[in-house]
Amino acid sequence: MAKAEWRWLVVVLTLVSTCIFAAPRWQRLFDGKTMKGWRLMAVHGGRGGVWTVEKGALVGNQDTDHTGGLLGTERKFGDFEIELEFQADYPVDSGLFLRTRDDGMGYQITIDYRDGGYVGSLYASGTVGFLVQYEDWKRIYKDRGWNRLRVRIEGQPAHIAVWLNGVQAIDFRDTEQRYPREGYIGLQVHGGEGAWGENSRVRFRNIRILPLGEGR
Repeated sequence: MAKAEWRWLVVVLTLVSTCIFAAPRWQRLFDGKTMKGWRLMAVHGGRGGVWTVEKGALVGNQDTDHTGGLLGTERKFGDFEIELEFQADYPVDSGLFLRTRDDGMGYQITIDYRDGGYVGSLYASGTVGFLVQYEDWKRIYKDRGWNRLRVRIEGQPAHIAVWLNGVQAIDFRDTEQRYPREGYIGLQVHGGEGAWGENSRVRFRNIRILPLGEGR
């Protein structure tokens, strides 16, 4: 191989390696053993709910007075993709919160496995309520076993896309700046006797996040 070709090959390999190492990588938000990186948020009229780690999953339950709240990340995130698996007993009123403020308000992907509930819909807490209702969720949702949830949020106003078990449920572009560009990620235990069964639990595992760069 000629010297000029060698030089070109070196340049190409350098560029490829630079792109690989500079690209954002998936980060685990839950180590499967502890609640490191998470904290109870005393919002929505509760103290955060009762959370434990069992068999590699975060397990949420109402408090003894039927109050709840959020288990939130210690860090704030702006533009990102998040993936997780969840399992909900019946009835459960839960959800995944995005760009959450200190008062617990943010975008919510609903996990309302109960009468009249929706799974995989988009809710704006503290403002108008439902932004999108995913009517077809029962066809996709698994009553038994684990369900996969993937969400991408970017831009301001936010563009939010949601996939439930690999099927796209939502592709929504907001027209308002409802919440800050960066906020906490939250896992919800909804308060109220009608929102939760006596032996109900919600479980989350394999939670990971991919930060998105500017301009993506």
